[in-house]
Amino acid sequence: MANHESDTEWGLPGSSDHKRRPRRRRSGGHHFSHHSVRRRRIWPRVVAALLVVLVAVCGVAAALFYQSATRMENKAKEVMTQANGLERSLLSGNADELRTTAATINDSVQDIYDEVHGPMWTFASYIPVVGHDVANVRGLSAYAYDLAQNALVPFADGVADVTFGDLVQERSVNTAMLGAVRNTVVSISPVVVRNIDALSALTPGSIARVNKLINDLKTPLEGARVVFNDADHLFSILLGMLGDGGQTRSYAIVAQTNSEIRAGGGFPGQVGIVHVTDGAATLEKFVAVSDTQRIVWDNSFSMPIDESELVAFEVALGNDAAACTLTPDFVRSGQLIKGFWGNAYGIDVDGVIAMDPVFLQRMLGLVGGITASDGTVVDGTNAAYELLNNVYWRYGYDDAGAKLEDEFFNDVAHEAFSRLLDAMGDFDMDAFGKLWSTLQASGEDHRFLVWMADDSEEQLISDCGFSGAITDDPEHPELGVYVNDNTWAKLCWYLDVWADVDDGIRNEDGTTTYQVTAHFKNNITPEEAEAAPKYITGGNPWKRSVSDLMETVVIMAPAGAGINNVQAHQDTPIPDDKIIIDKPYYAECMLYGRDTRVQHINIEAEGETTVSFEVTMPSGANVKPVVRTSPLCHE
Repeated sequence: MANHESDTEWGLPGSSDHKRRPRRRRSGGHHFSHHSVRRRRIWPRVVAALLVVLVAVCGVAAALFYQSATRMENKAKEVMTQANGLERSLLSGNADELRTTAATINDSVQDIYDEVHGPMWTFASYIPVVGHDVANVRGLSAYAYDLAQNALVPFADGVADVTFGDLVQERSVNTAMLGAVRNTVVSISPVVVRNIDALSALTPGSIARVNKLINDLKTPLEGARVVFNDADHLFSILLGMLGDGGQTRSYAIVAQTNSEIRAGGGFPGQVGIVHVTDGAATLEKFVAVSDTQRIVWDNSFSMPIDESELVAFEVALGNDAAACTLTPDFVRSGQLIKGFWGNAYGIDVDGVIAMDPVFLQRMLGLVGGITASDGTVVDGTNAAYELLNNVYWRYGYDDAGAKLEDEFFNDVAHEAFSRLLDAMGDFDMDAFGKLWSTLQASGEDHRFLVWMADDSEEQLISDCGFSGAITDDPEHPELGVYVNDNTWAKLCWYLDVWADVDDGIRNEDGTTTYQVTAHFKNNITPEEAEAAPKYITGGNPWKRSVSDLMETVVIMAPAGAGINNVQAHQDTPIPDDKIIIDKPYYAECMLYGRDTRVQHINIEAEGETTVSFEVTMPSGANVKPVVRTSPLCHE
């Protein structure tokens, strides 16, 4: 209307004056009629009625939208169930079932896509509050549909005839079949990568449930993106490690003995060589490291070590094949082993695989036990006990006993590794999944470690979590409290090591200082020590008593951190006549770029020695250090 009268002019409730005022004339002298006024009064009622209708329509729409969202969620749950079936058919090698399941998933995802691109979702996309969330859900459905149609279905067609039983055979991996799998994976990689990139670009909306779904997907998909983006390269590395194309790769297999503890694990008692050609493995007999040690000494061979390694581990690290695990950095151990075994036997190993009896026990729990030549059953319940303690009680300390012990170790190492290689051909994917979980867990606690001489292969090993390298992860700053045994014994079966870290104090310069106490407990009883063979209790002449453990503690600060105020608190004082002449009991160095302290301690039967110190983290590092210790004899 040309003139905007107030509500009071219409006599509407809430006006300040309900009396009619004289009307003004409009141009032309025309007066509004009574009927005109009534029509004008109707419009507010019509508008109100329309609002009521609109609210009702929106309510119906909301109900329908809820029903649609529920249908979509239920369909998504169906897809997850179908995905489990897809995994089963893939692992079982049922080609028809695999293709059928992939097609069913594709149809289900298309149903979801059609649902969220229907009229009701289009209507909802214009609602200001939830429109962005609707766009996110539509995006997810589009990415899922693209992945199902253009990646999952082609993948199922490409690998339908590949079964794990054919891929992994007795002591062999079918490299030709693995190459075919690579071709299929590489062909679908662009589809996978583009959809992961699109999902990563989604921004949060207002619905927490949708946001959580997107966030939960981003992390695993980013990991998948790395794999698929570099799939051709990764498969090439894996095939190369398996000796594809007729080449032969050689690997040293190191069996460690934690009862003579080392910073990186245990004394490298036995070493075998496995050769792999076109995926087929052949295993040479394990030999005692003492044999290699003598050859290296006879050849006057040594590996170069730097000044910090000399301080921390002494000259043995570079000239003694049995000392290669004194360092906690398995990358360095691998380099040393490659040099020593190359000198002793003329074998240029391409990699080194180390394991300890706890890992072996885990593996035998999967594949079944073995019976050693002396009749001892070694299995998933007793491998650590038999290899780290009982064998020494059984065979004693004399020359005959030592020979029997070496034969037992070599026999068990060879038979157990052979059993594992043989069992691989009978694995179904459920067993393979358990195997992979066992490997991952053993990589995390440094009981299964791998080093590769080739840098690209070593990077793959590192990505899998098996490298045993000193880490630089700022989210989990690693504080090393490592132990090297000096007892000349197998007494570390009775050793416990743990560390307490307080909550820290923030300093004025932004750094944070943590108080740390490392505990070293000798659990053998005096009676056990008196009865034990000398092979267990050790022959170091500087021992205070038959039960005495003599250990070198290597403390490595996290990257960028510093160590101060190191104090050893002996279980009982070391008498003057048992202080080793010309041997420093405390030293400092920068080992592998990290502030490091070396402290020698002793621990007698049922005693506990502690080493306290301060760790100061750099400014901006607000995460408490995570303590890494040498792998002990027990889980």
